[in-house]
Amino acid sequence: MLTKVAIVGRPNVGKSALFNRLIGRKKAIIHETPGTTRDRNDHEVSWRDKSFIVTDTAGWSTDISVFSKDMSRQLDIAVEKSDVVLFVVDGKTGVHPTDVQIAQQIRLKRKKTILVVNKIDTQAEEIKGYEFYELGFDDAVFVSANHGRSVHDLLDKIWENIKYDRKVKKPRETLEIILVGKPNVGKSSFINTAAKEERSIVHDIPGTTRDSLTVRIQSNGKEYILTDTAGLHRGSKTKDDMEYLSNLSTNYAIEDADVAVLIADASQGIGETEVKIARLLLEKKKPVIVTVNKWDLIEEKEEAAKYFTEQLRERIKFMNWADIIFISAKTGQRLDRIFQEAEIVFKQYSKELTKEELNEVIRDALARKPYTCKSRTLKIKEYAQVASKPPVFIFSANDTDLVHFSYERFLENCLRAEFGFHGTPIVLKFRNYYKKKMD
Repeated sequence: MLTKVAIVGRPNVGKSALFNRLIGRKKAIIHETPGTTRDRNDHEVSWRDKSFIVTDTAGWSTDISVFSKDMSRQLDIAVEKSDVVLFVVDGKTGVHPTDVQIAQQIRLKRKKTILVVNKIDTQAEEIKGYEFYELGFDDAVFVSANHGRSVHDLLDKIWENIKYDRKVKKPRETLEIILVGKPNVGKSSFINTAAKEERSIVHDIPGTTRDSLTVRIQSNGKEYILTDTAGLHRGSKTKDDMEYLSNLSTNYAIEDADVAVLIADASQGIGETEVKIARLLLEKKKPVIVTVNKWDLIEEKEEAAKYFTEQLRERIKFMNWADIIFISAKTGQRLDRIFQEAEIVFKQYSKELTKEELNEVIRDALARKPYTCKSRTLKIKEYAQVASKPPVFIFSANDTDLVHFSYERFLENCLRAEFGFHGTPIVLKFRNYYKKKMD
């Protein structure tokens, strides 16, 4: 079990900036508005010969709003489950009354705590951070998360508190699954039910999830990394920079995912937004599972299932290789099946054909259905699979201008009929065979 490190502190002290710096990429949304981070966000970090899980948390607040209460509860849980706490304070503004309250709460948990005095951009500014020793923590590091100053010193401090067992076997490749869909379709409920604890704040107001939330869960004896994304809106509904940043963060998360789960609402069907998200997933060349959530609220299930399947095949024709699964994130109905299906589609996504397997199918397809256009016959001389994740095939033709999309679809269907490629896009590229270098 990896050591768990929780980043805590009041809003706007730079917790998400520190999280991004520790993991080496911009994953958490950073914004001057307090409360931007509302959920706990996990990511594995390796430093020297050790690894640990770092958790970004919502800002600790004494505000009485519903969100602030939820965020404080999330923070309490994160500290309780952590082995090491990074207590982040703002070195420019000095000790804040809320810092004192947080320090008292952390001490009650009796966790190893490293005081991180952030926004110290130069050595000369370190003197301003000495007042934070009054909070009662002797282990302190003065850093600038934005500029990376002294972050390596902080990593060394964390490293000193990580138990290292050389006998631990390297775990299998952990599948990363991303949940995508418009706001309020049940992505956060999916996370909470799958994790068997409240990891994401659930609220009726669309857009509650602003950032991409990453959680490690267990299902059927296997570990998965599950990412809940901020709800994607149509472009015309992007009204402010916060929503823009949320959409941008979601796109980055899609890039990193192994499998995408597109969630639709059973009461709304598959509409324009779902089609646009599906096109985005296809553009990113990701394997996809389509799910219809809130299935527990549907009465005529047999007729509804038929309707949804027909709607999927009609509105998302370009993704007819994706299966549709009817779930209830609230009750947990068929959630286990999602993870089983994710294993299957990722294997298809990673599939590599031998030269002999490919030859047999393509030769038969070309002989069975030659293609002629304007008295010219398309001739394909060479073909090969050149990549996986997704599977990519290159065909050398006498004239690529003769390759009609319908014939390209015919070849794709032949490959799918023989080898499956279930749940995954496959890419066919054509080049003139007198070009020796492949694209």
